[in-house]
Amino acid sequence: MTHKESEQYRLKLTEIIKRLPKEVGKELPEGLKEDLLDLAREVGACTRSVHIKDNGKRDVYNASTEDLISNIHQALNTASTIEMCRISSRNLWIAVIATIITLLAMLAAWAAVVAKVKGCVP
Repeated sequence: MTHKESEQYRLKLTEIIKRLPKEVGKELPEGLKEDLLDLAREVGACTRSVHIKDNGKRDVYNASTEDLISNIHQALNTASTIEMCRISSRNLWIAVIATIITLLAMLAAWAAVVAKVKGCVP
């Protein structure tokens, strides 16, 4: 996911969050949960929640609105981290190439100095 796509998804999430009711426990507006589920599927976020009991068994159930928002945030943060790593990797190679060019320029300068000094000595 590119940076622009990530920002578009963040804006969609912000618009959905603005539609949430101010009071806790109040009924959700029509279509809000479906919009969150659609966005979660688009960004690759988990739409289920898991609760592990003391005996090791797992309960899997549909994620709540809060879980969906958290999962979408986590998916977008992960995508941003991957994009930053990709950009850093590209910039590493640019820095390596620049270092090699600088090293060659330094050797050429030293060669010019050595040649000039040898030419001045009688």
